[in-house]
Amino acid sequence: MPNTEGPKPIDFAGVEALRKHMLLNTTQMSKLLSVSRVTYSGWIKGKPIRKSNNLTVRTALQGLFTVLKEHEWPKPEVIAMPPAQRYNHLLELLHTEE
Repeated sequence: MPNTEGPKPIDFAGVEALRKHMLLNTTQMSKLLSVSRVTYSGWIKGKPIRKSNNLTVRTALQGLFTVLKEHEWPKPEVIAMPPAQRYNHLLELLHTEE
């Protein structure tokens, strides 16, 4: 029987764990997801995600998981970088994945 319920809801507790593992602050993560910090914080607290944001967020998360897996993020040299440099390096890697 086909799944008629649509995609599984995004687990923002898992997204928050991913953010911490990737050494991102909430501002950086919200930028990667193309939303405000307030919106991101609301999702963490359980607010529902709008349909208009759903695909954008899923695409961004897919990119982060690709970097995590294919680039073994964060490698020791990445951990040693200052936060702003680390974020810019992540953006470069995400851009190459497109």
